[in-house]
Amino acid sequence: MKETLRPSASPHSTADGSARLHGLVDRSGPPPRPLGGLISDWYVASGTSLPFGEWADPATCRLADVFASDADLDVVERAVVAFAEARAGADHTAEAVAADLVALVQLAWPSADHMWNDWVDPVGLVARALGAWAIEREGTLRTGGQTVDPVTGLVGGQYLRPRLRELHDQCRGLAISPPATFGAVVVQLELGAVAAPARIGVRVAAGRILAQRFRAGETVAVLGSDRIVAVMPAYGIDRAMGAVQADLAELAALDGVGLTIGRAAFADDADATFHSLAGTSVGS
Repeated sequence: MKETLRPSASPHSTADGSARLHGLVDRSGPPPRPLGGLISDWYVASGTSLPFGEWADPATCRLADVFASDADLDVVERAVVAFAEARAGADHTAEAVAADLVALVQLAWPSADHMWNDWVDPVGLVARALGAWAIEREGTLRTGGQTVDPVTGLVGGQYLRPRLRELHDQCRGLAISPPATFGAVVVQLELGAVAAPARIGVRVAAGRILAQRFRAGETVAVLGSDRIVAVMPAYGIDRAMGAVQADLAELAALDGVGLTIGRAAFADDADATFHSLAGTSVGS
């Protein structure tokens, strides 16, 4: 069963559509934290083109705090690895990660007689970070996406794959059929007619609406830039599809936005289920 919400036949002005999109996204929140201390100096020294709010994610702030303290070596290494993994998951390049770390090392260890230089090798630390970046990036590409989608804040394919394996293992342990037990609501965004800057707003709005709808233990995940799935017990899918159609009606009324809402059953094994939800073939 599939329901498709097409662009409204009644044209809306660009200004009106933008205003309604901003209302759906609702980006109101606390102002960005003020720059201060090592994190501020590091941001300037890194030479990044990213705005501070995007650059200074929790892993970055944690690493700055660790470098500003007399932390143990294992704490420093864990913070560096966590930073590199977070950057890999958010699609930052190895070159950008290395540049940020070199800038931090130069700020934290401005001279050769810094006490940390007695037991920390800065070059080795950067190499350790790049090794962690490479491993995380390979896993991200292999498993079909990021742990968390940076646009919507929803989990991605890297989280969904092991979650599906858990659900299939539960079914096996209880000797019940995965296709009869679990399924998913699939929302396919059709944004080809939407101006590029507004596409991100539509994705944010769709992710927020679906996250609000599914708050009872369902797994809502982004697969690619235009597909969102909500994994849930099979018995509730029909009702959920009607609710999702109503929830997304206002978003679908925006100029050029099309939405297809469908359902997908689990396959007999977890990998086949993942590819079914992602709309890809096994082995792709």
